[in-house]
Amino acid sequence: MLNDSYRLSLEARYYFENGEYNKAYEKSKEAYLLDPYNRMAFTVYTQSQIAKEWQNFLNDADKYFKKIEEIANKDHLNDKERQRVKIMLEILLDEYKNLKPSLLISDDLKNKAKLQYEKAKKIYEKVFAKRD
Repeated sequence: MLNDSYRLSLEARYYFENGEYNKAYEKSKEAYLLDPYNRMAFTVYTQSQIAKEWQNFLNDADKYFKKIEEIANKDHLNDKERQRVKIMLEILLDEYKNLKPSLLISDDLKNKAKLQYEKAKKIYEKVFAKRD
């Protein structure tokens, strides 16, 4: 029979491998609190935190690109709107650069994030000039 910590960490690993990072985080945290020596719980817990940051970046990118598209579809942009677009793009560029690397999160998640970063970078460079 499995102890509760081990059972929860197996559940957490299942959720993690299926891209359900919030559930993985919660289950692994619970497992880790029950048994701080449970290495699987600790690994899933830390990797879920990292994966959630990558997922949050994608969510932010979707949200910001929708707002940018709304602004870009106007006939004329004023300085305030241009500045808003610039700030949103800078947030995305900085957020991506601050993501922690991980070998355990899915390549799909990493690739989607990289595509959104490249999109933000391309728009930024086209409209506002090159940025390091």
